[in-house]
Amino acid sequence: MKPGKTLVVYTTPRTNEQKLTLKIIRNVLKKYKISHKFANRDRLRKVQFKSRNFIIAVGGDGTFLRAAQFIDNQLLFGVNADAKNKEGFFMKADKNSFKKKIIKIIKGKAKIKKLSRLEARINGKKVESLALNEFFIGTRKSYHAAKYVIKIGGKRERQKSSGILVTTPTGSYAWAKSCCRRVLPLNSNEYQFVVREPYEGKIFRDYKLKYGILSPNQKIIIISEMLDGVLVADSVSKEYEFKNGSNAVIKSSNNHINAIWE
Repeated sequence: MKPGKTLVVYTTPRTNEQKLTLKIIRNVLKKYKISHKFANRDRLRKVQFKSRNFIIAVGGDGTFLRAAQFIDNQLLFGVNADAKNKEGFFMKADKNSFKKKIIKIIKGKAKIKKLSRLEARINGKKVESLALNEFFIGTRKSYHAAKYVIKIGGKRERQKSSGILVTTPTGSYAWAKSCCRRVLPLNSNEYQFVVREPYEGKIFRDYKLKYGILSPNQKIIIISEMLDGVLVADSVSKEYEFKNGSNAVIKSSNNHINAIWE
């Protein structure tokens, strides 16, 4: 399966290591006559992904997540531009292994994993961005307390906290892990929510909905009591306004990401 038209999404290189990684990728793609174009992650547009069926994200996990914002059915491959300094959870190659991995992809021997995503609606209007890791719901300024009502099934609770993370299985290994240290199996079809730094005093207290695992057919509903509330996907999407009185509905999406995963 030789990759078709390829788009290389990259982070502006700031070190010699990152520049070398991009150079190697360019040379390997030329050697194997793979049609390709380069696109800076800071200036991505949907039209750049049109007719491109293979996307290579070069950088760190943020670049992978940023590229995923524009992907529908394309195959996504992460390459760590600086393996000594970037975590690279999604990045399954570096400058040393890129050629070997491309050969495996050409021969159809690469492992492809389906990664689940989440979708959201605010006041009934579908949010354009899907979340591969998590949706964050909270205030635009992190030092402001987030106030809201959370509803799951027949349960309803008013809370005050630093915000909520609603995460996929892959997202449970990211930001959410630092909040609760619980993870979901990567092949799980469930998702979870985590309340960040819940505040409990005289009025806001005795929370029962601080963490939970949800099945694919469940929804989580959040009603804003914030003046400067926002909803953001994967920390890389645009900020969607989520002001007082607005309601957000989050659930599993049928639009997955197909990623090289080995």
